[in-house]
Amino acid sequence: MNRLIVGCGFLGFPLAQQWAGTQTTYATTRSNERAVEFQAEGIFPVICDITDSTSVQQALKDLPQMETIVCAVGMDRSRYSDIRDVYVKGLQRFFDAWKHPIKHFIYISSTGVFGNFDGQWIDESAPTTPAREGGKACLEAERLIAQTTENWTVLRMAGLYGGHRIPTRQIVEQKDWGKLSPSGYLNLIHQTDAVNAIMATAQRKPMGQIIHCSDGNPALRKDYYQYIADQVELGSISWPEESKVDAQSRSANSKRIGNQKMLDMLELELVHPDFKSGLAGVL
Repeated sequence: MNRLIVGCGFLGFPLAQQWAGTQTTYATTRSNERAVEFQAEGIFPVICDITDSTSVQQALKDLPQMETIVCAVGMDRSRYSDIRDVYVKGLQRFFDAWKHPIKHFIYISSTGVFGNFDGQWIDESAPTTPAREGGKACLEAERLIAQTTENWTVLRMAGLYGGHRIPTRQIVEQKDWGKLSPSGYLNLIHQTDAVNAIMATAQRKPMGQIIHCSDGNPALRKDYYQYIADQVELGSISWPEESKVDAQSRSANSKRIGNQKMLDMLELELVHPDFKSGLAGVL
């Protein structure tokens, strides 16, 4: 059984490691150095740049049929500035170059496709009105996939964390409270649970469904920030009367992402059902 992971980073790499032991696993990278790392893990590297049509066509031309294709491309802001070129046009370049039938295309999207719901609980039926460019690009990519193939499943990830990725840790440690909003909710899912959700999806037939992936326990932002501050012994946070938070930033929006569809359809039991479990021992 062949698997292809397009975008082998925070989610793609641990996913590839899980699969490499039992299945033939291919993964894309722009880096020759990373390609060597992949080979050491039993992963077949596919060197290409999703923003370059020639690179994509050359890289894909000799690949075999895939049982599963997972697209988990992230935005490398140190190299690219146009997120739509990466998420949407990059996806179109892939589809243009891929010559085999698509058996199951799993797209890793984001709950950033939603706007502000003033703290209300929402599910997959909620209206998508993204204000930020990342959310707009993800939503456009979702629609492109549905127009291109019937064999798809979209996993909208809440805020990803785990390992060395701890959202806002640096801001908290620098005591730059003005860049944070204490109000509203933060929706998260640990890296381990996100990878497990992808693996469970790949074990199933294409669903033609959008599934929200979160731990189902949205944290009040002020509680999350204070927890980090406590772990690094900063004491109580003194919130400024005026915030510097951009009205278009993630912190300006508040919603609570439910995960019942994920638990039911993927039959998952979460390893980390809340952020305190996920951060235990890390800080």
